[in-house]
Amino acid sequence: MSKTLDAIRKQPWISAVDDEREDGSSIIVTLKREWEFCSEDPGCGVKGFDTVTEARAGTSRRAVQLSAPADAK
Repeated sequence: MSKTLDAIRKQPWISAVDDEREDGSSIIVTLKREWEFCSEDPGCGVKGFDTVTEARAGTSRRAVQLSAPADAK
């Protein structure tokens, strides 16, 4: 098990980290309900990463944000 993936799992905004690379997929990261990735896909709370380095960078505090309340959208 990767120490870096374990560190990602401990972030307060992370719900799950699934390493599916052995199956030919990627590292799938799911954020907790009130969080989303800062990306071109608003409201996205699940994202795949090809490498541990990309997963670490893509799940940093700068890469995620609190979702806007439902009534504010």
